[in-house]
Amino acid sequence: MSGYILGAILDKESPLNVVDALLLALIGIAIVFLVLIALMLIVSLVGKIFDGSAKLQEEHPEWGEKISSFKAKLMFWKKPQPSDEQPPQLAKGTCGELTLINCEERDAAMIMAIVADSLNTPLNELRFKSIKRVED
Repeated sequence: MSGYILGAILDKESPLNVVDALLLALIGIAIVFLVLIALMLIVSLVGKIFDGSAKLQEEHPEWGEKISSFKAKLMFWKKPQPSDEQPPQLAKGTCGELTLINCEERDAAMIMAIVADSLNTPLNELRFKSIKRVED
């Protein structure tokens, strides 16, 4: 029956009337909603797997590291939050402040990288006090 309806709708020789167009649109909308429902089920299934990951780790302790690394890979958009107790660690050899005068951070970083490269010295062993833009 439905093959006959679709065959009649998709017949290129007969003109497409309003009823056929509405039926074709409803079929398209139904397909879109079915795909969305399938995606929703997949996402909820993955969520339930992660909710039950503590139970899985209890039952299979050898999976613990694999599950935690997989979770970390899926949470790529979350930035790690620094703890409130410790200040951020500076690279070995860094110290002091850098004053930028009429200079963008991007330009200052480029200047520091060029200087470090021309001196063949690691950037964390150099100390910059200020960078000033000189107008021509």
